[in-house]
Amino acid sequence: MIIEAKQVDYIRGDSSILKNINWTVKEHEHWAVLGLNGSGKTTLLNMINGYIFPSNGSLKVLGKTFGKYDLRELRKIIGWVSSSLQERLYGKETALEIVLSGLFGSIGLVVP
Repeated sequence: MIIEAKQVDYIRGDSSILKNINWTVKEHEHWAVLGLNGSGKTTLLNMINGYIFPSNGSLKVLGKTFGKYDLRELRKIIGWVSSSLQERLYGKETALEIVLSGLFGSIGLVVP
């Protein structure tokens, strides 16, 4: 199983951003996440990549259960780079540094 979300919620303040998400992605499947602005697409992807945590429910990515595995190591396996990370990047980073951040599962990579 690549992604396994069971009854996942994400609550920010008084707002329920994601509610009761049940989703599995198996090896060799291809998915598209579609929705209106503000519908929770980026929140879901940030959660799958370990940048935010579910308020409720359980989440496994690549067989690793969130809360029981070092997500810094998981991010290195995922190697995700997205424009949604823009707010977390430093203004002086080059395109190369941003792309390499996916390889190292970090934000703010400094390349010698």
